[in-house]
Order: sequence, then structure tokens, then C-alpha cells
Amino acid sequence: MNRRPTLQDFVEDEMLRAPLLFDQVVDAVQEQWRQALGPHARHTAGEAARTLQLNRGDLVNRAVRSLRTHVQGEVSGRAAGAMPAAPAAPAAPARLELALIDEDAVNSDIEVSRAVERIKSMAEFELRELQAFTSALIGDFNVARDSNPFRPEAYVRALWDGVQVLPMSRSAQAAFLHDAADPLARTLRQSYAGACTRLEDQGVEPAVHRTIVVTPTLRGAGIGALVDGGPITVAQSLQELRDSLPMPLDELPPGPAAAPGPRVDQQLIELLSRLFDAIQSDRAVPPDCVPLLLRLQPTALRLAVQDTSMLDDYDHPIWRFMDRLAFLLTTVQVAELERCLHFARQLVDHLVADGAADSARFEWAIGRIAAFERHSFDRAVLVAQPEITQLQLPVDETSEPIDIGTLDTVPAELMPEDSPPHTASAPPAALLSLQPGGYLRAYLQSEWRLLQLLWVDRTGASWLLRDASAARHWALRLRAIERLFEAQLADVLTPRSLVRSAAGRVLRAMHPAPAR
Repeated sequence: MNRRPTLQDFVEDEMLRAPLLFDQVVDAVQEQWRQALGPHARHTAGEAARTLQLNRGDLVNRAVRSLRTHVQGEVSGRAAGAMPAAPAAPAAPARLELALIDEDAVNSDIEVSRAVERIKSMAEFELRELQAFTSALIGDFNVARDSNPFRPEAYVRALWDGVQVLPMSRSAQAAFLHDAADPLARTLRQSYAGACTRLEDQGVEPAVHRTIVVTPTLRGAGIGALVDGGPITVAQSLQELRDSLPMPLDELPPGPAAAPGPRVDQQLIELLSRLFDAIQSDRAVPPDCVPLLLRLQPTALRLAVQDTSMLDDYDHPIWRFMDRLAFLLTTVQVAELERCLHFARQLVDHLVADGAADSARFEWAIGRIAAFERHSFDRAVLVAQPEITQLQLPVDETSEPIDIGTLDTVPAELMPEDSPPHTASAPPAALLSLQPGGYLRAYLQSEWRLLQLLWVDRTGASWLLRDASAARHWALRLRAIERLFEAQLADVLTPRSLVRSAAGRVLRAMHPAPAR
């Protein structure tokens, strides 16, 4: 009787096929470059193609090693329960590690993102099917999480690691990855399909999808930018939404003989209940923040009875306080999370203590959050002072970023056709609005990162940012940041209206779109 395969068996089987997979991709890129150069240009402008041919073995070997390291790390982490590491104590990043990221380095990030997106789009069905098989291998029969260690990101990063052995400029390496995106997507689609067939032949019964759906990457989707089910339309005011709710049967208009006095507004109770339920289910709200927001529901009801303007304005102090609180816990650095939660709990405790909170008290609470943020920012700038001093030093001409247009190691025929022209242009409007202390989300070194702007030099050309998930700083050229915005791989983050989003969910639940 054949032994049931394990996840490690699957990993070893796929790793045996990895060298051929990467070799096929290199073949495809080489053929593209040969066709682009043509027979007459091969001797004069074929240096990049010849370099690729001479070093293809090293490229493939490096890519395979990188893939194995990544995959084994995932498998080992899953076997150990994938316990997250304890956050490190705040500390200044090592000055020697600070590197000024220029436009050339960002171009490679753009190509990595593009390649991952292309694979997810082309092999969507195969990825979903393979995920069901790998979930069965680990006993996750409801597909509660992504269990496939050979995700597109793993192959793209491994290939990019392999490209680093090529004695080429960074832009030439990015050109390789650009041209490798489609061949890699086609090859992986076949590889994923073949893996499913082999697992099925070995008697593995796929799990049943319930929660995970693999979809193409959405570039530049900011935190909380998406709502379940697509775009939504919101009412002009919460009062309008309240009036559209069905009238409860037990709430009849008072007759002529009815006793005077206020009556319980069941529609108001129903509206706030639905709104807070929608906020609770909002996946963009940090889990630690949800209990704090729900504690405000009774206070919000009392305030709505006393202050009718609360339903007329999405910008009412109570709604703005909730927005700022959620934003604070969304953007807090990992090392400062416990301190931030302690502050947030104390603030909410004060607001709900006597049940008499009014608009003025919520305005005061908003001011307290702003003061907390300023204090955290000042501390972060103080910690980053060595890096700021380093960036203020005169820059040696040899360390200036290289413009792609000046490179002579990449024939023009091999450069991507959709490469943006390298001419001065106005920065995106969102970028112009960013000031020190503000936040942005950007794709850097193959990862989406939440960053806080700490400092900008007097010319505006160099920026220093703090990573929210690790004790490290990033120094970027302004042009590199602009390229990320142009490629929709960066966006400025600001507090979003939780109640406006919740109102849209409530409205859509009341008027669902007709089935197609």
C-alpha cells in the first residue's frame, strides 16, 4: 500500500523540477532578446544577451537555492505553529545599513510586483486548485489559510535573487525580469496544473474552499480602500438612511389621546445597531480596535437622541474620534503597540465612564489622540537623528543614483516598451499632501510596507521614513517615491470614515444588487 504523501514530500518533488522550470524561463528571455536585437545588431548591441548566456547556470542555481530557502522556511514555520516573534525593543537602526534608495532600485520593485500580478492573473484557477490539494496535505480541509509554499511570490523573488549574479546594471536586471514575467507565468501555470495531477494520482483528495479565494494583485490598494463586494453608494446622511429603514410594527404614531412625552425611537436604535455591526465586520479595522469601538455604541445612542446633528454629518466629533482611533491602531509601530493600546483603553474608559459624553468631550478626545501622535513622532525623529545627520552629509558624486537613460550596458531594443520617459514631471497630488508625520503605503524590496515620513532634506530630494513593522528606516530619493506612485505601488494614508463605509454596507444589505 502506497504511503500517503506529506507536505514535505510535495516540496521535495517540486524542488526536483525547479531547475528545469527556471531554465525554461531563461531560454524564453534569451530568445526574446535575440529577436529584439536582430541579426545585424547582434555583434554591436548583444552584450546583455551574451552575458545572460554565459551566466545562465549561475542564475538558475542561485534561483533554486533561494526558492528552497524560502519554501523550507515556510514549511518549518508552519510545523512550529508559525508563532510570531516577540516585537523587538525600540532601537535606532544601524547607520551602516542605511542606504539611499534611488529610482533604479525602485524600478526593480515595480517589475517584481508586475511579475507576481501577471502569474496570479494567468494561473488563478491552477493556484486555487493546488491550494486545495496542499491544504489536504496538512489536514486543513476547509482551506482556512494559504498552505501552498510555492506561491508566485516565492518564484519571482527566487528568480530575482538569481538575476543578481548577472554582471549587469540594476536596470538591465530589471529588464530581464520584465521580459521573464509572461514566460514565468505560462511555465508556472503548467507546473501548478502538473502538481495537482500528480497529487491526485497519489490519492490526495483536495480540500473544499470556504474562505480563501486567489485573485490578481490589486496595485496600490491602500489600507481599507476596498469594501466587500465592490464599490458602494452611501446615503447623503445617516438621517436619510434611518428614514429608509422599515418602521417596526410595534411603533405606531401616537393618537390624539396618547400621553405626552418622548417615545423610544426604534429606527434610531436599529440604525446604530446595524452601523456598529458593519464596523465590527470591517476587515480593515484592526482587531484590537474593534472592542474599543463597540464600547462606544451605548454612548453613541444617547448622544444621537440628544444631538440630531450626529445623523446629519459624517464628520460629527464622535465619528471623527472613531476614525482617528482606528487610524492610530492601524499605523502604530509594532514595538509601540502595547503602549498605544493602554492609551486607547484609558481614553475610551473616560468617554464612557458616566454615560454623559457630548460633542465637546469627543473633540477633546480627538485632541488627545493628536497629542499622543505628536509625542510618538517626536520620539521617532529623535531616534532617527543619526540617520538624518548621515543624509545631511555631502554626497559623493560616485554615489549619485544612475539614470536609466545614461546606461550603455542595456541596448535600447531590450528596454521595456512601457518604461516611463525620464523627464521632469509634477509629483502626484497625493504625494504633495504628505508632510513629516504622515503615512504612506509602498511596495519596497518585494514587500508592502507601512511607512511614516520622518524627515525631508531642505531640497526635498531625500526622504527618511520609518517602517511600522520593524525597527528600521528607509531613505529614498524623491524621484524613486514618484515612480512608486506612478506605478500605483504607493499611496498616502489618511483616516477614513468608518461610519460612511458602514452606511454603505447597510444600504447595500437593504438593497442587494440583482443576481446576474
